[in-house]
Amino acid sequence: MPRSRRAIDLVSWLLLLVVAAPPVISSARNLYNLGQAQLGMPGRWALVVPLSVDAAALLCVFMTLRAVTSGKSAGLARGLVVAFAVFSAWLGYQEAVTLGFLAAKVYFPAMPVAAAVLLDMVIRHRRRDALEALGALEPPLPRFRFIRWAVAFGETRRAWAAGVRHGLTEPAACLAFVREVDTLRALRETPADQVRYAFASLNSGDEFAARAWLAARGVHVAQSALDAAVEGRPRPPRPVAPVTPPGGIPVVADAPPAELDLSTLSKRDAIRMAYASLGSWDAPAAVAWLAERGITVDRREAYRIVRAEGPESHLHLAAGGVR
Repeated sequence: MPRSRRAIDLVSWLLLLVVAAPPVISSARNLYNLGQAQLGMPGRWALVVPLSVDAAALLCVFMTLRAVTSGKSAGLARGLVVAFAVFSAWLGYQEAVTLGFLAAKVYFPAMPVAAAVLLDMVIRHRRRDALEALGALEPPLPRFRFIRWAVAFGETRRAWAAGVRHGLTEPAACLAFVREVDTLRALRETPADQVRYAFASLNSGDEFAARAWLAARGVHVAQSALDAAVEGRPRPPRPVAPVTPPGGIPVVADAPPAELDLSTLSKRDAIRMAYASLGSWDAPAAVAWLAERGITVDRREAYRIVRAEGPESHLHLAAGGVR
């Protein structure tokens, strides 16, 4: 985590402590008085009331923070924090009624709820950071201008749906995807032409890249169509012998074919090419492999492709990946 992010987190927690401490102290005092006046608890026995409510709420807060920092679900603990805050607010209101002031009737019940809301906001941001570090955060949805929705609603709706399904965030990439699907649908009677269209879109004659590009757009072609499309064209170079790592997964040479320009591929297709070249489903290694060739991709997208397309028996994630 960058130093600036850590500083911001520290300041946010300190400010939350400053804001939440007075309501907790005030709530404990009111609950102590309530235990003596209305619950008939003499002397120090009245301390049972604030301990059973506020201390339990603080324990739930601790459990929530522990779950968030470890990337686990904190729904139950957060719900208990809200429940104790509401209960403390109700007890605070009962104490305020005995005072008879309007300000007390507003302040005492409102502050425990406000402290719980502020705590939940901080926890949401912290949980988002934890999920992002684990690569489990979904990318943002594509955003189209209102005027495009009004002018071309059908195409925009399909582009938005394609972005949601395939993890595309750029509106231009979503629109290009939909138009490529339409072109492939028009060429469905001639599979060889679909392969040639893939070659032209990729600016490459690599058969694996073309097959992956077509499959991402819902088109699966037979080997005969690939053979017909590449007839008379030079084949991309192949390695002389595969390399077998300790894991037993055969890999091809650590470089794409000479004629393939990775910059012409979409991010997802480039990641697929990296996995094919490495011969394993190691997401960090694929991201580093692409970075060495000038292609920057999101590690979360690499993990999503592994979960969606990688066989479980070949799944290999480096230390620190998603579990």
